[in-house]
Amino acid sequence: MKVVTARQMQSIDRATIDSMGIPGVVLMAQAGRAVADRVLSLCSPCSSVAVICGTGNNGGDGFVVAYHLWNHGIQTTAYLLGESARLTPDARIFHDTCVRAEITVHVVSGEVHLADITLSEYDLIVDAMTGTGFSGPARGLLEAAIGAINECGVPVVSVDLPSGLSSDGEAPSGPAIRAQHTVTIGLPKISTVTHPCAAYCGELTIADIGFPRALIDTNDIRTELVDERFVRAHYRRPTDPDLHKGKAGSVLCIGGFDGMEGAIMMSIAAAFETGIGLATLLTTRSARASIAGRIPELMTMALPDDDGTSAVRSLEILPTNRKYSSALIGPGMGRDDYSARVFAAFMLQLPATSISSVVIDGDGLYHLADYLATHALPHGISFVVTPHVSEAARLAGSTVEAISSNRFETAMSLAAKTGAVAVLKGPSTISSDGHQALINTTGDYRLATAGSGDVLAGILVALLNAIEPLVAAGIAAYVHGAAADRFVRETGALSIKATDVISRIRTILSGSAQ
Repeated sequence: MKVVTARQMQSIDRATIDSMGIPGVVLMAQAGRAVADRVLSLCSPCSSVAVICGTGNNGGDGFVVAYHLWNHGIQTTAYLLGESARLTPDARIFHDTCVRAEITVHVVSGEVHLADITLSEYDLIVDAMTGTGFSGPARGLLEAAIGAINECGVPVVSVDLPSGLSSDGEAPSGPAIRAQHTVTIGLPKISTVTHPCAAYCGELTIADIGFPRALIDTNDIRTELVDERFVRAHYRRPTDPDLHKGKAGSVLCIGGFDGMEGAIMMSIAAAFETGIGLATLLTTRSARASIAGRIPELMTMALPDDDGTSAVRSLEILPTNRKYSSALIGPGMGRDDYSARVFAAFMLQLPATSISSVVIDGDGLYHLADYLATHALPHGISFVVTPHVSEAARLAGSTVEAISSNRFETAMSLAAKTGAVAVLKGPSTISSDGHQALINTTGDYRLATAGSGDVLAGILVALLNAIEPLVAAGIAAYVHGAAADRFVRETGALSIKATDVISRIRTILSGSAQ
């Protein structure tokens, strides 16, 4: 399913009206009816509802909601936030419908009048104050209304998106409604499916009100949700009767240095579960001694046993007698001078190898930030970087607060800056190549555990052998989250370990494959 910005949604709305000849008032009636249906499904028993309307078209949707709830026998009161003279023409039609139906419509023109409303007396509140086009902080009467609604303790259903939020993913700069349910019209907006804004939306319902399929499925909209339907469309189970382990992909993994062996071992285990044919680990000599044989399918090799200088001046770091299709560098690599030299040597020698795609994760991202200060990523090779917010802040030369305030924009700009597909990990993990973006729909807070990112990196490096980088990144995030979700569903666990996720990877891929 496509995900839209405010401008894209407004363009779809305008094209539907102008090109298809469907009047805006008809779309408003459809939107309001969809919200009313959702309210009715939630509100049982429900004797009274307050619908708080703005003067724009979102408020018009609210008046349609009020009419349908009243028509179903629910005691409904509408509140108009602002003077009725400011209503848009379409919104006025349904405002007047409510008046003719003798639905109580109170005009709230100041904070004094707002203070007279006892919102806690209602069973449910419908928030229809601001819509897709809102931006900036809520001020004045809107700010006071948002505060009153949030403090009254009554469940809230928001129309399109909670009032006080902009559509495009930026954290609210003022107060915003914290809804229990949001009914978004036509397509999800960036803010309804990415954090931090998604936390304000509660449970999301997407209402189909009849926008032409050609307008909402267009390739001009370059952001998509990665759900089971997306995975089924892009992931295929290997069926080549002549498939052998070399064709299934050969991965070179660099990491798991002294004392951090577990990180790369989880990555490699996840890669095998995802379906890689061969994997070779390049690590320190002492780490190799402790890892060798613990993953029976894994081949191991040792780095030069010195301060890393020989790795820089020779090809010893990348064995030339084997052909690798992809590589993973970083998990458990460390951040000392030795690992920095190994990272630099890998980048220097990479163009001379058969490796076509590289995942940089964990400590590799630390070294990448320094590397990019003086180098660009080697040409002709696809890179994927997988930062969490603090790693993204270092790569971007920004702060965690700035990164967290608009995760969608961060993923897009980080990809453009690095020249790699960026996978910004966290709630609703976002993958982007700088032009397109994929937003994950699986997993939750339980994935915030040691080794979780290492497992994701292993899934991803395996998928890169069969799927183009951006799609592989989106599917990897989906499989990672879905495996965690399945483990929780099957066991009822309140927490998970990274290895719990590994144990469900094949099950998820089997269920998603065509």
